[in-house]
Amino acid sequence: MNTLVGYDLVPEPKILEAALRACRRLDDLASAIRILEAVKHKAGPNKEIYPYLIQELQPILNELGISTPEELGIDKL
Repeated sequence: MNTLVGYDLVPEPKILEAALRACRRLDDLASAIRILEAVKHKAGPNKEIYPYLIQELQPILNELGISTPEELGIDKL
């Protein structure tokens, strides 16, 4: 994920889905949330990208029981 985040792009939903499933398989909720935070940071000033990704990932997030940083209230820290 570090290499992927280092590129000048925002990963597509399929890649993020695989990463989130891997985090869940390892029972690593902190990494899953960190991935979502990194994606939000990568989206930067383009405010349409992050909501689109969350919309696309919402069924997977619900299935895996992963909350977004906004749902946890840590996006404002």
